[in-house]
Amino acid sequence: MYKHALPPLLLLAELLAALPAAHAQDSANIDQVTIVGSRARNRTVFDSAVPIDRFGAREVENALSSGEVGAALQALAPSINFPRIESSGASDSVRGVQLRGLAPDQVLVLINGKRRHASAVLDTESSFAGTVPVDVNAIPPGAIDHIEILRDGAGAQYGSDAVAGVINIVLKQQRTGGSASVSYGANHTRFEPTDERKTDGQTKIVNADYGVPLGDAGYLRFGGESRSRNPTQRAGASDAGWTSWNATPADLALDGKVLFKSGDSSSHNNYAFYNALLPLSEGVDAYSFATVNQRKSDGSAYFRYPGDPSNVPALYPNGYRPVTHGDASDVSVVAGVRIASAGWNWDLSARHGGNIFHYDLSNSANASLGAQSPTSFHLATFDYRQNAVNADLTRELNWGVPVNLALGAEWIRETYISSPGDAASYAAGPITDAPPGAQAGPGLRPQDAFDGSRNVKSVYADIESDLTKQLLVGAAARYSDYSDFGSASTGKLSARYKFTEQFLLRGSVSNSFRAPALVQTGFRFSTLNFNSDGSGLQTASLLPASDPLARAFGARALKPEKSTNLSLGLAWKPARATSFTLDGYRIRIKDRITRTSDLQSDAASAYLAGIGRNDIQSVAYLANLLDTTTTGLDAVLNHDLTLTGAKLNLSAALNLNQTRIDSVHQSSAALASIDPALTVLTDASLFRIRNASPRNKLVLGADWQAAAWSVQARATRFGPLKDFSYDDQAELIDGVHAQRFGAVWTLDLEAQYKISRQLTLALGADNLLDRYPQRVRQTNNATYGGALPYNFINPIGVNGAYFYGRLRYTF
Repeated sequence: MYKHALPPLLLLAELLAALPAAHAQDSANIDQVTIVGSRARNRTVFDSAVPIDRFGAREVENALSSGEVGAALQALAPSINFPRIESSGASDSVRGVQLRGLAPDQVLVLINGKRRHASAVLDTESSFAGTVPVDVNAIPPGAIDHIEILRDGAGAQYGSDAVAGVINIVLKQQRTGGSASVSYGANHTRFEPTDERKTDGQTKIVNADYGVPLGDAGYLRFGGESRSRNPTQRAGASDAGWTSWNATPADLALDGKVLFKSGDSSSHNNYAFYNALLPLSEGVDAYSFATVNQRKSDGSAYFRYPGDPSNVPALYPNGYRPVTHGDASDVSVVAGVRIASAGWNWDLSARHGGNIFHYDLSNSANASLGAQSPTSFHLATFDYRQNAVNADLTRELNWGVPVNLALGAEWIRETYISSPGDAASYAAGPITDAPPGAQAGPGLRPQDAFDGSRNVKSVYADIESDLTKQLLVGAAARYSDYSDFGSASTGKLSARYKFTEQFLLRGSVSNSFRAPALVQTGFRFSTLNFNSDGSGLQTASLLPASDPLARAFGARALKPEKSTNLSLGLAWKPARATSFTLDGYRIRIKDRITRTSDLQSDAASAYLAGIGRNDIQSVAYLANLLDTTTTGLDAVLNHDLTLTGAKLNLSAALNLNQTRIDSVHQSSAALASIDPALTVLTDASLFRIRNASPRNKLVLGADWQAAAWSVQARATRFGPLKDFSYDDQAELIDGVHAQRFGAVWTLDLEAQYKISRQLTLALGADNLLDRYPQRVRQTNNATYGGALPYNFINPIGVNGAYFYGRLRYTF
């Protein structure tokens, strides 16, 4: 895994050797106090026994140029990726972040140290289909003060989902003053597949926040934001008329036209937040914070040709491309009280989180209804709620050595409800040779709706002690009981040894338990996607494992995922203004929940037809299919110095990452009875799981700050990728037809000028050099006749250069 990463590692070594020693200032972020990783007060990033990244307000604001929190996390941290999706449904609206190459639901997200609820929508179409991510883009960007990333397993400390680590987003809490900003940006790019200059993706952002003092030490910080983004179009001209069911002259006449859609969806977001602290008496503080997001977004489905049975010529004589609509409402409210009494620090809190997703469709048809079909449909509503009560206690003790003790308990109530679409969205009409249900659906049927709930109870203990001036040790244990999946115990041991004040070694060993999300147990939906050889499209139905049809195809009850995490690293400050950290890790996951491949064959189609399910051509479900091992290395270098009388921070951060599949649970007697040739996971699916993320990522940064001017530059190298190909002439890699995609560099640049003490103008560009990933092999099967010229798994995306300006006023 290291041969492609050797040049970046050598570059890091050269940078470290060449660091100037004169005129240095203190290295900033590594000496900042952090919330995650330790419940001890005043524990800094450098002193921690586990690797932590901390990104301050200035870094976060610069990375939020497009207004997406997920994109900002990818820009800031080499261990995080935020891949974009092309031509999909709900995945256009809700995307998750990956930490250390693992799935988006294997990272825990906190706000002000409190657990964030997940989305109501299961990811159906990305490289990690079947996961239920936290919708980080529902967090108000303008509310963020700083971000902490714990790169270590932390299930015993924080509970389920903290397999790869923890992202803690800390909200603004300034007591006075405020700010307001307006920004405008757009993609301006040369799009090679159609040989044209494109300007699209126009984005307008307006936000403001303000602080009000509450008493002598309290505060109320509140604000709002509105962001509107136009879509981007990166599909190529298509010669895919041959893929239509009939390949009629009308179908073939459309060859050479841009019919499909690839790129970002249109999106309109409104946000609000508050963060408050109110001292009630000596040692007693009440606090509360909340975030709200309302999002309307559009997605794109595949084009339906005029001669295809999915078309109604009376409605669409020239064919049509359905448009999906996501209307998401997200709210999170936390309230609590902190009490310092008799040496104990109590934190008693309650929280509510909810995500509701209304899924609609326009420019479509239910071909089985003929010319009487509506063209707009409501497909389904997904509603996820989480309520919780927490009690956390900490105390500093002296047992001959200083000891930090933390105890806590948590109770969570989760509910998940899916509601059916309108009748026309799933109806089987009188035209029996046409597919039933709305195209880009069908809608959820009443008998397929889900209404479920569960309770989760857990208790934990966390102890940490500086046994000597050099040696810090920590231990944590948690017991959790799920009303639907039983109980589990997790633990963690960590240690840090300081050889000097400037050099230390650190390490940890832990295990984690991730119960299947409630959404994973009840979500179902159907989508149109490529068939097994890429020669056409089929309706694939994703079913819960408890569904009788899924059981007929081999599904079994879901089990929790169990993981072990080993970490070993060092931290070094060779000079006052220089810091370097290096951390290796190994994460083993057993019974990893994965979406099966689309189980489709002639025998499967015959079985489905025999039971009256002519509306679908393939079945998929979630199952505990994999045992995997992910190994990697993180290196982070920072140096501060003075240049032309101003402060300059230089940074370099590298992540190396590889996932190995240890075993695959392929056997299924039920599936073999339908078609002995079918396997639960195809070789192509396994290939993507192993190679869905770049095996290395390097981020080089420079931040120069003078009195009136400042400049930030960030160069990111996404390492090589491999993905399976529908082209049967493509190279055979590990027994799969696949394509290698080379590494890609991208350069982000921003300059700021203080027009006055309160007014600042910023001009910048993301992907300034207008780089794209390597194109997919130009064959009909590989690109669907040229319609999809780029592979969507590369985190650099397919939008090209983005230019923006921002005006910020502080008061």
